[in-house]
Amino acid sequence: MPLVVKLVHSDVVAAPSGLLLVIILFFYVFPRLLSGNYLSENAIPLICFIIISLIATLISFFYAIPDYKNASVYSASISAVLTLLVGFGFYLASSLWVQDESRLRFTLRVFNWSGFIVLLWTFLQAVFWYSSYRYPNWMKEIHFFLSIGPLYRQRFVGFALEPSWLAHQLNLLYLPLWFASTITGFTSHRRRFGWLTFERFLFLFGMGILYLTLSRVGLVAFLLTVTFFVFSSLWRRRSRLLRKYRSNTISILVILMIILLILAFLVFLGWTLSKLDYRMANLFQLDLRGRSDPLMYLAEKLSLAARFVYWDSGFKIFNQFPLLGIGLGHAGFYMPNTLSAYALKLVEVRDLLFRTETLLNIKSLWIRILAETGIFGFSFFFTWILNVWIKAKMMTQHNSRLIQTIGWMGCFVLIAFLLEGFSLDTFALPYLWTSTGIISSVKSPLSSNSVKAKI
Repeated sequence: MPLVVKLVHSDVVAAPSGLLLVIILFFYVFPRLLSGNYLSENAIPLICFIIISLIATLISFFYAIPDYKNASVYSASISAVLTLLVGFGFYLASSLWVQDESRLRFTLRVFNWSGFIVLLWTFLQAVFWYSSYRYPNWMKEIHFFLSIGPLYRQRFVGFALEPSWLAHQLNLLYLPLWFASTITGFTSHRRRFGWLTFERFLFLFGMGILYLTLSRVGLVAFLLTVTFFVFSSLWRRRSRLLRKYRSNTISILVILMIILLILAFLVFLGWTLSKLDYRMANLFQLDLRGRSDPLMYLAEKLSLAARFVYWDSGFKIFNQFPLLGIGLGHAGFYMPNTLSAYALKLVEVRDLLFRTETLLNIKSLWIRILAETGIFGFSFFFTWILNVWIKAKMMTQHNSRLIQTIGWMGCFVLIAFLLEGFSLDTFALPYLWTSTGIISSVKSPLSSNSVKAKI
């Protein structure tokens, strides 16, 4: 919210959520910790990651950090550390809050209704844009009161900073919950209309809204979660399929048919996006014949080349400082010296280098973690993700629909995050931290009828 941004004198993405978090920490989290409540053991690798990140940042001040347009290294460090701590704070709060079934059900209802408001507001944006190609003044006033980001043409943001951030919200919190509820048939609400639950309605609605963001990474990330579920279900039912068809050949043909259907859907998705998104307009008109660098040419035509050169720059930084990296928030100071010659051909890169005071960023959380915390930091972060994954997989085989739902939700969140992590490079993701916090803390001792999960 712009009002909160002014209050805290910060325009970073995490500023509004950070103020809310401070209130939650002081009035709920700290009293709970002092009264003897403890975090799940799943949080240990994450805490180790934070410690490594702080150590790496302190050590980095002994390096000769390159100067960049008189930007403050200390301000960049403090901002990055605070952003990480804000994220961990949300993880902490959600972990301590959801420790019994009644609170969990209440939390899921809050997610559903808050998600419904986001979807409805985004839908209204789309209705007014496609009906008159403009937004009414009252909508602009409400939006600019609640969001620091602009309203976009033909792409829709909800209350988020930009369309891709709305896609992040949907893929890392709402859609995984609604998809999981659709699978298990669970609802946290009292009423249902036959097959149709509130969660299933929201899932269908949410898929439509995700498409309206025109976020390419967001759409592919969601498709990846669906693909994971399809193949996971087939794997679980492999014995039944073999008994039914009595042939490995038939089973293989079924899998190949599913793969072809997914590929066909990708082509259809690309075709529709080429009609709506200027970045994809040339998708089916590209001529790669005779190109010495077809991959970069394709990336440039699809407005992806800048991300590739940022990733390349970040990986070069990691190669120079492989153990502990160059400290949180410092990648932007090193990037101008590690950009490839090809990068200077790109208008976006030249604008950032020569026409703004903004620090460059790697545009990938995975590569950023490598560059700024090294292999030690990345190892602990990956271990934390792996721990959450293992627990989520175990929960999908629980005999409680509620626990199954949270388990599938966790799998979908992490699958989407795997790809979304190549689209963003910030820790200011309250919805991700909240999702993983809930998954990590849910008490789910497996019953004797449950099967041990496999990674």
